[in-house]
Amino acid sequence: MSGVDLQKIQKLLQAKKYSNIILEIEAHTSEKNRPAALHNLLGVCRASQRGRTDRDAQYALNDFETAFYKDNFGQISLDALCSHITLCAELGRRESDLVNNFLISEKMYLEAEKKYSKNERYIGYGLDLYKYLLKHKERISKVKEIISIKGLDKMFGTILISTQMYLNEWSQKDFIEFQKEFSKLFNVYNAKRISKVNIDKKEIKVAFLSPDFFKDHSITYFIKNLLKDLKKTKFETHGISLLKDKEHDDTTEKLKILFDNWVVVGDKTDQEIVDIIQKLNIDILIDLGGLWSASRINIFNTRMCPLQISWLGFNNSTGLKEIDFILADVNTVKEEEKYYGTKIYKFPKIWNSHCGIKNKRYFNELPLKKNGHFTFGSLNNFLKISDEVLDVWVNILKKIQNSKLIIKSSLYVCEDVITKRFEKEGLINSIEILKKTLRNDYLSHINVYDNIDLCLDTFPFNGVTTTFEALWKNVPVITKKGYNFNSRCGESILKNANLENFIASNNEDYINKAIFYANNTDKLNEARKELYEKIEESPLFDTKSFSKDFCEALDKMLVQTNENYK
Repeated sequence: MSGVDLQKIQKLLQAKKYSNIILEIEAHTSEKNRPAALHNLLGVCRASQRGRTDRDAQYALNDFETAFYKDNFGQISLDALCSHITLCAELGRRESDLVNNFLISEKMYLEAEKKYSKNERYIGYGLDLYKYLLKHKERISKVKEIISIKGLDKMFGTILISTQMYLNEWSQKDFIEFQKEFSKLFNVYNAKRISKVNIDKKEIKVAFLSPDFFKDHSITYFIKNLLKDLKKTKFETHGISLLKDKEHDDTTEKLKILFDNWVVVGDKTDQEIVDIIQKLNIDILIDLGGLWSASRINIFNTRMCPLQISWLGFNNSTGLKEIDFILADVNTVKEEEKYYGTKIYKFPKIWNSHCGIKNKRYFNELPLKKNGHFTFGSLNNFLKISDEVLDVWVNILKKIQNSKLIIKSSLYVCEDVITKRFEKEGLINSIEILKKTLRNDYLSHINVYDNIDLCLDTFPFNGVTTTFEALWKNVPVITKKGYNFNSRCGESILKNANLENFIASNNEDYINKAIFYANNTDKLNEARKELYEKIEESPLFDTKSFSKDFCEALDKMLVQTNENYK
């Protein structure tokens, strides 16, 4: 490669002689003819070398940027983008560097969007970009400064909002205020203004709009049985997929037959989607995507349907005044409701219900007996593992001798942060990171719980699907009380499973509860037996009862909506 001795480079890398590598590459290549891979390697070495100066770091950023563009959006571009984001954050200790380097990182990120939009690593890097910037409270003002410099765009706003779901830097009030400002960026499309619904008519049309009707996405496990039950009611269901036909898979084929009508709009413009929905004369439009980047939540601002609802995919307010209701429950939204800016319909028990797993349930003894050590587990994606969560988990593992922690995720963008932290604490041998893609083999995934004694929830972004899965497999979960919908999901799920003793009030309580059950395995085993005997009849998996509650909810919201049109 351009006269560089690769074997020599490899030996130098193993020895961590980064300065020597820099000299070797610069001696045998010119700036103009240097390939992308070597630019990326130069960046890594400049950033990693002992005694690195700010100048070295800036050169490293330049190398990552050059590698990104030279590779023309290949794998090296993706790696260089990640490195640029990470180093940009490190240099953020000086205000000028934070703003300037951030703008370069974001420019690269946005240019790569079309190429990598379905790449999970890319999506994770985007979240990391903002996560790093918001890691410390003093940086929030700098993010606002960046907005004032370049203006707020949709990609920026979407990722910033998404990132706040993983952090707790903003109050619910601040979060909603930002969302309202962000919603002003949405285009207003042409739509015929819709008035009230004749609730006495034979059929009421309900449409579910989602970018996630594929790949065994979690959404499918929560709506499958509901759709079956709605076929026996006055509600006519329409599935509107925001994917293209070629992006659908076997899961899509199984799901679409559960709808009375199926429409694919992934290749349509926003205005075309609005026109299609209006031609269908939809009475109730339910968004399942929220403010995640693949969603088309912006089309709701047309008021194309009498009743517009946000549910399941985004557990918080969207900031859009044209969303009439958010579906929550009595445990997930409390005193902060006044800040949501949207009406909240609260289910009396749980805001969703899981269809369960297609395998025979059985009671299994604590894995402790076969493993010879106590095993904690978290199968939430790595992005949910905040620094605060890591601190808590480290404390737990230190207190329980010879204990292990299984982590599993389809995203590995934060893996280095996690492993380095455990390595620093002398606990690297106490963690096991499973790297298979989360749902390629679902039964293999779900059977991971057979090796876990007790699960540990993430916060402030709680697990949802993973908590349902753990309880289905008779594995209790430690969670922590939160301050909004997103951070109270664990609390709601555990209350509906009669596991209130596993809900912690704060970090110290979380640690103490985990230690208690690790040291009192008889109590833990009792909880596991109760889950085995009763969980299927709980509101979590009683889909027929939830379907009844869901229909009742639609009726009540329709009545309220009609009153608004008087």
